[in-house]
Amino acid sequence: MGRFGGRRGWRKRRVRRDTVDSMSPRSQNRDLGSRDLGFRDPERISRMVSKYDKCKISPRQVLLRVTLTMEGCDIMAKIISLFNHKGGVSKTTTAFHLGWKMAALGKKVLIVDADPQCNLTGLTLGLDDYEDLFKFYDSKQNTDIFNSLAPIFAINSNVTSGVMTRTVVATTDNPNLYILAGNIRFAEIDTQIATALTSSQTIPVLRRFISAINELIRRIAKEQAFDIVVIDMSPSISATNHCILMGSDYFIIPISPDFYCYQAIDSLSNVLPRWSKEIAPFREGNDEFTLPKTNPRMLGFISQNYRIYTTGEGNDDEPKTMAKAYREWIEKIKDVAARKLVPKLKEAGMIIDEALFKKNVNYDVPYHLAGVQNFSGLIPVSQKLSKPIFDLTQQDGNWAGARWKWEDKNHKTHGIMVNIQDADTVYTNLSVAVLKMIDEYQPAGSPPMTRP
Repeated sequence: MGRFGGRRGWRKRRVRRDTVDSMSPRSQNRDLGSRDLGFRDPERISRMVSKYDKCKISPRQVLLRVTLTMEGCDIMAKIISLFNHKGGVSKTTTAFHLGWKMAALGKKVLIVDADPQCNLTGLTLGLDDYEDLFKFYDSKQNTDIFNSLAPIFAINSNVTSGVMTRTVVATTDNPNLYILAGNIRFAEIDTQIATALTSSQTIPVLRRFISAINELIRRIAKEQAFDIVVIDMSPSISATNHCILMGSDYFIIPISPDFYCYQAIDSLSNVLPRWSKEIAPFREGNDEFTLPKTNPRMLGFISQNYRIYTTGEGNDDEPKTMAKAYREWIEKIKDVAARKLVPKLKEAGMIIDEALFKKNVNYDVPYHLAGVQNFSGLIPVSQKLSKPIFDLTQQDGNWAGARWKWEDKNHKTHGIMVNIQDADTVYTNLSVAVLKMIDEYQPAGSPPMTRP
């Protein structure tokens, strides 16, 4: 069921100020100067430090950005898309939690709601139904993905200009996390993109439709100094999704352990290489309407929504494990991925090196990035508060007594508190692994970053 199934009214946003000092000590940014950087233009450095100070990033990130800028290196955000044309695999939940955790680790992150259902927007901003969503649109013009693109596609919208204007992304309770909101009307551009994919060689002006989404997201990321962009895509093999994925730098496939995701992985082994071939003409040329020169690379897949239980009889110290049916489907999905998906993606240049994966991911064999158990009891509280599971407190759920925490005869702790800690470990490990792979990945044939 979508985010907007119920109606609980407009809710005011609550900003967590307790994380600001630890994640983005802005006062320290002002202490950076030419003496620290060793450059001869203190006024220029001061202007750049002031600019990045407003971005709420750590002093270390300020130092890195200013250094790269002074050395003439272009700072480009990395775009990660979450895609599976099979629905119900927690793409939205993953986008929200992954984006939040990366932001908590010091990155400035933009999450993009590219699904017309707008569930990521509702979850992140605390909008409970479509009435709330339309209030948001009315109060903030040109702050969602559809109204930002409508002028390019000549669609009636809240924006009257014929060109893209500056898009003001929405803030969240995490000072390092922002969202480009979704819009149910985003689905309206798909027909024009589909036409452009098949007709742009005869009608060159249509090329801009293919690159418009990529152009918008990368422009926002550059103007507002984002490090990472995470895109929540819809569950469909649409022309719009084709262009979003092929304009990304990386992608992750969320799955659930069942027959339908087994079929989906099998299907993607045909769909993704075909998309690569069909988009190739739009990577040629040097105009502003050209997509990136290289294909996106798969970082791996994330298994989700499985239940765990304690093995053994009468032994509370036994480890928790996945139910047999879930384990069997996970193994089948890993098998079909290894036999079909991975070879096809390697042939198309759409997957990171296995050695890089093994170096940074300790969860499982390539390309199984992480496993996220079903935290069903925590999801309603997380959604109600627009807060990730791993940041929930005892007061958030009004959890008391043994339900919150209890010890077995071996003094091992159980309860909701442990589930929250488990969630934090899972998303921290996942985020760190993804960031390391992105940081270390070097596309074949690309020159190293050096001073010009």
